Amino acid sequence: MNKLLLGLIPLAAIVHQANAQTRSLSGRVTDRSTGEGIPGVTIVVPGTTVGVSTNADGSYVLDLPAGSKTLRISSVGYQTMERPVGNETTLNIALATDTKMTSEVVVTGYGGSQDIKDITGSFAKLDQTKLTSQPVQSADQALAGRIAGVQITNTSGTLGDAVTVRIRGINSINGSSQPLFVVDGIPMTEFGNMNIMTDGVRYNPLADINPNDIESMTVLKDASAAAIYGSRATNGVILITTKKGKNGQAKLTVNASTGFMQAARLPDLLNAADFRDITNEKFLNAGKGAPAANGDANGDGVEDDTDWLKEVYHKGFMQDYQLALTSGNDKGSYYASVGYSDLKGSLINNRLRRANGRINMELTPKTWVKAGVNIGFNHALNQGVLTDKYLAGATVAAYNAPPNVPAYNNSGGYNLSDALNIGLGGFRNPDGSVVGSDGGLGFNNAGAMTPFILNRFFHPIANLNLQKNNNTQRRLLGNSYLTLTPLKGLSITTKFGLDYLNNYEYQYNDPTIAGLGYDWGGKAGPGSGGLVQKFRADNTLSTWQNYATYSHLFGDNHNIDATAGYEQNLETYESSFSQAAFISDEKFKDVYSGLFDQAQSNQGGSRDVTAWQSLFGRLNYSFSDKYYATFTARRDGSSRFGTTRRWGFFPGVSAGWRISREAFMSNISVINDLKLKASYGLVGNSAGIPSYASSTLIGQGQYGPFQGYGINQLTNPALRWETGKKLDIGFDASIIKDRISINFDYFNNNIDNLLLGVPAIYSTGIPQGVIARNVGKMYNRGVELTVNTTNVETPTGFKWTSSFNYTVIKNRVTELSTGGDVIAPNAVFHRASEGHSITEYKILQWAGVNPANGNPQWYDANGNLREYSPTTQTWQQNGESTVGGKPVAAATTATDGVWTGKTSFPTWFGGLDNTFSYKGLQLEVFLQYSGGNYLYNATRSSMLTNYVSNNFVEIKDRWKSPGDVTNVPRLFVGDNTDKNSSTRFMEKGDFLRVRQVRLSYVLPAAVSQKFGSSRANVFAMVQNAWVFTKYSGADPEVNSAANEGASSNIGYGVDNRSNPQVRTVTAGINLDF
Repeated sequence: MNKLLLGLIPLAAIVHQANAQTRSLSGRVTDRSTGEGIPGVTIVVPGTTVGVSTNADGSYVLDLPAGSKTLRISSVGYQTMERPVGNETTLNIALATDTKMTSEVVVTGYGGSQDIKDITGSFAKLDQTKLTSQPVQSADQALAGRIAGVQITNTSGTLGDAVTVRIRGINSINGSSQPLFVVDGIPMTEFGNMNIMTDGVRYNPLADINPNDIESMTVLKDASAAAIYGSRATNGVILITTKKGKNGQAKLTVNASTGFMQAARLPDLLNAADFRDITNEKFLNAGKGAPAANGDANGDGVEDDTDWLKEVYHKGFMQDYQLALTSGNDKGSYYASVGYSDLKGSLINNRLRRANGRINMELTPKTWVKAGVNIGFNHALNQGVLTDKYLAGATVAAYNAPPNVPAYNNSGGYNLSDALNIGLGGFRNPDGSVVGSDGGLGFNNAGAMTPFILNRFFHPIANLNLQKNNNTQRRLLGNSYLTLTPLKGLSITTKFGLDYLNNYEYQYNDPTIAGLGYDWGGKAGPGSGGLVQKFRADNTLSTWQNYATYSHLFGDNHNIDATAGYEQNLETYESSFSQAAFISDEKFKDVYSGLFDQAQSNQGGSRDVTAWQSLFGRLNYSFSDKYYATFTARRDGSSRFGTTRRWGFFPGVSAGWRISREAFMSNISVINDLKLKASYGLVGNSAGIPSYASSTLIGQGQYGPFQGYGINQLTNPALRWETGKKLDIGFDASIIKDRISINFDYFNNNIDNLLLGVPAIYSTGIPQGVIARNVGKMYNRGVELTVNTTNVETPTGFKWTSSFNYTVIKNRVTELSTGGDVIAPNAVFHRASEGHSITEYKILQWAGVNPANGNPQWYDANGNLREYSPTTQTWQQNGESTVGGKPVAAATTATDGVWTGKTSFPTWFGGLDNTFSYKGLQLEVFLQYSGGNYLYNATRSSMLTNYVSNNFVEIKDRWKSPGDVTNVPRLFVGDNTDKNSSTRFMEKGDFLRVRQVRLSYVLPAAVSQKFGSSRANVFAMVQNAWVFTKYSGADPEVNSAANEGASSNIGYGVDNRSNPQVRTVTAGINLDF
């Protein structure tokens, strides 16, 4: 035993000496820009064999030999650094990216991808960090202001409302200008009419994809890039790639955020005192006598003064929770996520709840076999509100409501009326009389107002609280695929995709509130029952793709990458609609029989089927990494066209020259990379016509007591595709040690064979029928500039980067064979006409107010000064009441409108993003701007009304006595001629918006590891923080004419009391485990 102990003493001494010669050093290696941990980083002690690699979250533990003074840290894509080391036991390291070594890959469709430096077409990519850095309702909102040529319009602040996405302008008169969205290679349905009853909330397809599940979004803008998608690519293509599993141990990511939102801007309305003064003046000027003011409508002894906008707008709250798990090895990988969000909007009772899930799996049982599935599911419940229904919509009612009437009566109720002449949901006075029906709108002059109640009052709060307007959507979007690689460089893929959307809308109007624009035969009112409407729709788009790709390097310089394939799509849409009035109790909403007036019921349905078949191909060629060429082609067949024009051919070609690789450029050190590029090709569009546009359709009709069937649409066998001929010329450059990158493009998109449904001529015997025709041509031309810079980067870890983009665009209709202008259904001053922009105003010219008498004045089409007198209800021309012995006719936009040269679509737009980072701290300030356009402020026109309803404070500047110089004519109750459409209500739409301010901090590893996290990032942000604009409306980006189709293309830029955008304040945390 003693011998054993004596033997252990030398061994212990050796171990002690070894321990004295090494010590443990631990820490974490992160990306200097993002703060993310970097796996696989090599850390070595120079001159020794001692080294270690970082694990999945970037952490490491190194046995450091005694006397070590330096570490060398290296990783692919990052700058190698040597770091002094002293006696510390913990050392965290931040690596800077090596721009010379990094190679960004861009998805190009159908299994293709290219190094961004080799691309000859016009692409733009938004990566995952920008998507998840902002709490957007849908991924398309994240594109706003960030990509040149892409214009995003948030149509309102209503939760779930669609955004309008346009790439390089408006490309159709009647059809959708939305791009084609492709998710993991599968196109999404382009059907946009899934929301029928939910006024103010229109379907947004990208709202069904969780932004946290998206790896990247790639925008294909020119024909070379988009032609492989053929007939649906005229508006551009947005490729969405969802996250996939990554090799390594399982990683759990937890994201949680909460915040609040409120309307960013609300207009100033008259208070009760000003309202009574203005209304008195309206009556006095009309010779109606002076109504007596009654400022105590509810008889509580306090003068009433209600700000209805503050009553219906409040602070909304939001919360969002997301979990994701990923892992993988050489045999397979997976990415799985679940999430839940709950948003309560700025309008009371507007709420949107979503639950989402995704599973992406890929198996590689053999090196030459790969199979996988990508499935995403979304369930959304949108508790909507009517915002733009005439008179009864929440925003319209709040604008109109009289401020000298209290929101509630003495007992706390809504004090609703049932008088049909002003509509259900109006107001009562303390004596029970209806507000407005007998002069009771704060007045005692009985009967004075009766002839002038041309617009009715609806109680805004009652309408929001006593109606249900719910929309439930379920969406399944996924695909499965099998890829075989029988030979080196050759892969064969078959893929099946499904996009299924189920939509259910339910609306119930309580018997005590407004009929919301519906006239039920004079029977509406308490006791007669409420209104129930139901709408169901199912849309299924199935896709089957088969394609092969082959890549090979011939010799040392010739590289090819070829793709060829076949695709077929089948889209089916089915809907049913039912409606019943006078249901006395919502509990019986599903038991119609015997509980409602059969004469006031309605029901119906529809079914729509469209099919496509396609052949496509693409060839990429490069020589010596200096000369590039891409050829694409697609042949599409669609059931929307007749047999003689069913197929269309859409080719594209592009070429590039990396001039910086030439020998004569070798001495120009300031230029690191320079590539010239050009492309031309054809793309198509068929979205401007319905599925059976080329067929003769028969519909039911009635003449007197006789019912029958007749033709309501004529066939047009010559109907063909809309075709976009796209030219793109530009360059990509990187200069000053890659600190500045520049992308410039000139584009010219000529669209031929514009599709439009035009009225059939009377000689056909179908006076109200339509026929789909190819009616004309137009173009969009412009330039795009994107500049990315690294402004400051220091060895201590401070970095300041900027990204700037700018787009200028011009639109013209060059040919129109409709026999006249195409007029927007929502605004007579918007029309498509040869030689003009599709959104140019043709409108009556406002000449101001005559200082002598306060009458409104305009210029007619011939430049004559026209003046209208509300007192005599007559017109004058150049001071004369007759011309040629006849009374002067009224001047209107329809008869005297002139082209202004001003458009409602922005002619320039872009964004500027600045990011400041220091170690784990990061600040981002993102600005969006737009301008060159004019908006038609229909809200202002309505709110300067001479009817008896509330007004903007602008009306206080009205003309009152001779010599007054003002832009608001003399008040005269009931006469609104001065509100005729004219340039008076056109306003510049230029704005600069502080879209996002975000501050984030990556906690030190020692802190995050205390609660088991490998990485923790906390953040706070403000979205839509400020907007700088001269536009007087609620928001220069709000667009009431937001429906897809002619309203949104021709009628773009009309603001009619829309729900304004919200300002959002959010805080949250991101955790990795």
